[in-house]
Amino acid sequence: MEEHLFKDYKHRLNALDKDVRMLVIKYAEEFYVHEKCTKAEAIDRAIAKAEMKKRNL
Repeated sequence: MEEHLFKDYKHRLNALDKDVRMLVIKYAEEFYVHEKCTKAEAIDRAIAKAEMKKRNL
């Protein structure tokens, strides 16, 4: 996982549960690399995806 890739968003990631944080980093990396979006957009999309997965939505 590329946690250092999103070090600028550490304050946002630290607010999340550890299990959700790991998913967010994984998803954000996928969004950033494969879908060619900004880091900020990748983090936002990854947080939404991880939270929905956590709640089984």
